[in-house]
Amino acid sequence: MLQPLVYIVVLNYNGKRWLRTCLESLSSTRYDNFRTIFIDNASNDDSVELVKTFFPQVECIINSSNYGFSEGNNIGILKALADDAEYIVLLNPDTRVEPEWLANIVKIGESDPGIGILGAVQLNYENNDFNSWTKTALSRHQAELREPENARQWIPVDWVEGACFAVKRGVFNDIGMFDPIYFAFYEEIDFCRRAACHGYQIALVPRSSIHHFRGGSWQASQKIKRERDYRCDRSQFIYNLTDPRKTLPGNFRLYLVTLGSKCKELLLDFSFARAWDLLRMQFDVLVNSGKLFGKWRRERSILRKGLTA
Repeated sequence: MLQPLVYIVVLNYNGKRWLRTCLESLSSTRYDNFRTIFIDNASNDDSVELVKTFFPQVECIINSSNYGFSEGNNIGILKALADDAEYIVLLNPDTRVEPEWLANIVKIGESDPGIGILGAVQLNYENNDFNSWTKTALSRHQAELREPENARQWIPVDWVEGACFAVKRGVFNDIGMFDPIYFAFYEEIDFCRRAACHGYQIALVPRSSIHHFRGGSWQASQKIKRERDYRCDRSQFIYNLTDPRKTLPGNFRLYLVTLGSKCKELLLDFSFARAWDLLRMQFDVLVNSGKLFGKWRRERSILRKGLTA
């Protein structure tokens, strides 16, 4: 029987340092029916030249500017859907995969039609210890994950990280693409929330594992790290303001709690740069308040339809 067609989308921005290892590890994947698309967000570190020189079998799409995580990946997802992919897997360039990672993900996906999104266990880039995401987001599953052969086939979770993010094509048909209101961070959590509201399960697959550096090109300089912190905090505010499961006052209360937490962090480690970024962030949210309200209303309507169906 022919295996489901899988498209792996590797979105890159100045990730040349990791790309060769990432794509070489993909070539050792023990799964017969997958293709790889490389999407470049206007890198200036010769990433594109490396891929074209050493991996001519990889399809390349070169963006004219840095579109961020959501829009950049959406380009690859649309291409995969047009080519009749049954699964689309987003994979960070600062990863390297284990040979059975993909086969185990697809096996679990095919075993249960209710599963819409799947993720792998993440290990440190250099060794087999759990990385920081696995230790924090999956802290209550640590004991089970340490013995994957004795673990459940899949573990229901609220979300899996976008570094290794497998989605069945039907999910995109039902809930749409990644929301471009997120330039970076929280977009995969938002996508998982939308999928869950539509009735899909999100699954962690204990027998699928990848190694993930975490941070990638965001660690290139202090200026870029500051931009990372700004993007992450901004996305957190957007996420907390647009939960379709809550009322508008409920979301606004969560926004105030988040703002209070950020202000406390600022007072404990004050800098004018961080204060300015927090103020700029609130202005950004205010300017986009119409879009945020529209997003909440649209997704709340879909949720209500699902509950009454």
